[in-house]
Amino acid sequence: MNIRISPLAAARLKVLLHWEEDGENLAVRLVPLTSGCGSPSFALELTEVRPDDHVIWVEGVPFTCPESDQAWLNGIEMDWNRETGRFSIHHPHPPFDGNCCLPGQNPG
Repeated sequence: MNIRISPLAAARLKVLLHWEEDGENLAVRLVPLTSGCGSPSFALELTEVRPDDHVIWVEGVPFTCPESDQAWLNGIEMDWNRETGRFSIHHPHPPFDGNCCLPGQNPG
């Protein structure tokens, strides 16, 4: 799993983990959400690592995911926007969903 994270986003995540009561036992989980045929969207969670999860450290931040989500998360780019006070999570080349079609069309 390859995640690129800006130094600012990494610093923000480290602060969030630090202030959690059990922060030293937590990791960041990026959860792929339903995206239809457009760009995928992702939720961000601070969570405990499950026994079967894959864990990587990027810029000093632990990220975790189940094996089944690794393909979706490979290539993620993450940043922190000071103006909006929000993380931006972008996947420049998301895995293709062959079942995507316009209404009235058959997939494939």
